Amino acid sequence: MNLSALLIAYHLKKEYKTMVSSWISGEPHLKYPLHYQGEKNLADGTVYVVDDPDFVLPSHHLSKVFLILTGADFSISEKDYPNLCILPPEISADETLSFLQKIFSRYEEWNQSLFESRLSNSTIQDLLDRTASIIPNPMMVIGMDFTVVASRGYHLKGLRNSVLGSTEETRALVNALKQDPNYEEAFHRIGYFYFPGNDIADPSLCVNIMRFGKTVYRIMISAGEVPLDDTFGFLLEYLARMVSHALTTNVVSSHDASHSLHQIFQTLLTDPSADYVEISQQFSAAGWLPSHSYQCILIKTGILDFKNLTLRAICGYVENSIPSSCAVEHHGNVVVYINLDLCSLSLDEISQKLASFIRDSLLNAGYSRKMLGHFNFQRQYVQASIALQFGKRKSPSQWIHQFNQIALPYLLEQTTKKLPAYMVCHEKLLSLKYADETNHSQLYQTVRCYLEHHQSITKTSEALFIHRSTLLYRLDKIKEVLKTDFSDPDELLYLLLSFHLLDLEELQGTEP
Repeated sequence: MNLSALLIAYHLKKEYKTMVSSWISGEPHLKYPLHYQGEKNLADGTVYVVDDPDFVLPSHHLSKVFLILTGADFSISEKDYPNLCILPPEISADETLSFLQKIFSRYEEWNQSLFESRLSNSTIQDLLDRTASIIPNPMMVIGMDFTVVASRGYHLKGLRNSVLGSTEETRALVNALKQDPNYEEAFHRIGYFYFPGNDIADPSLCVNIMRFGKTVYRIMISAGEVPLDDTFGFLLEYLARMVSHALTTNVVSSHDASHSLHQIFQTLLTDPSADYVEISQQFSAAGWLPSHSYQCILIKTGILDFKNLTLRAICGYVENSIPSSCAVEHHGNVVVYINLDLCSLSLDEISQKLASFIRDSLLNAGYSRKMLGHFNFQRQYVQASIALQFGKRKSPSQWIHQFNQIALPYLLEQTTKKLPAYMVCHEKLLSLKYADETNHSQLYQTVRCYLEHHQSITKTSEALFIHRSTLLYRLDKIKEVLKTDFSDPDELLYLLLSFHLLDLEELQGTEP
């Protein structure tokens, strides 16, 4: 296996007191070392150990040759000559050659070990374990959706389905990365590169693994025994090629395939011709019974989640935080179903549990109502979608939108989809409103206050700050206009809805 002058110099400096020129090549083009025997023409790709005190440096730069001067008291002023290393004079050429042979043998053995791993179709984890003797730093292969394919040296216990961001401990890391412009820029890097990290994410040396020009996996090493610089960059690239080969021949376990509930919900949400009876039986077999109650939550992701592929991290965190929940990806968002009978949390506790996560992750969510059985699952998704869409429009500053909070405004808006409010509301009430505007009277507000106070004369007069006799006089005139005695419950409902419809019309600025 060819090595770089930079890597060889790294090992020499660890073993000996060594002077090294300021420019050392990081390209892996060097073969096994030779003892310099007075050759006039130095061969490319060769490490020369020189102990001739009369040795004269070549007049031209040899970027593909590495010269190691030893065994004599060299006093060469050109110590900044590229690819030059000077060892103490007491180190003999034979000792140096023996040391170099061990370095080359060590990496050749590693190379052969990786080939053996691939020939036996071993796991990606096996490739990382075999690399521990070469690069002992913490190492990870991770999908760009934050799925940990394999790792060594990291404390990742408790990860839900091996997805970073699925636990409280790793959630902040994923949020920090998806908002870091350096992380987004790193998607497009070719070859090894240094990722500087941020306040939460540690620095790392990385190589992107691509499919059809798009980064889908990344191999990375964190700070440790070896430096995160050009020294080991070409080795990480070489390992990445082995990992890439393993990824094309080994099946990486799928989040959905490992969990039957995910498959059922994906079918429910995506297949309009699905047999609901059969789906109900599948849910029952998985322990989610028709006698249980459920809630649906739709989590709307943003552009940062789309760019940084954080959907699986969001799914994993929700499932890890909310017992008896199932989170699936659907149309670029996350749909969560919770079995409230099996879950140890109440509806309020579920909302509180997710509130900070949704806010800190720059997400929005719509919550359906609690409903019984399997046959409402699709309707609950629609309900959560309405809560999210309508809630964001009416209250854009809020992160969470409950369907119960928007049900009445949604109902009123649906009522006026085809006809404006003034054409749907109580006709005689509308006449009363227009009469008030013409006569500067207050009958419209009086009847509204009267109905809202459940036809209580005392409470209505107090609320309007008028005498009881004044209220009674007004009510007589109102009853005459409306042609009602306020005893019909249907008419009372119609009148109250009409007030809301006309309020909505005023709010929207619609003119009859």
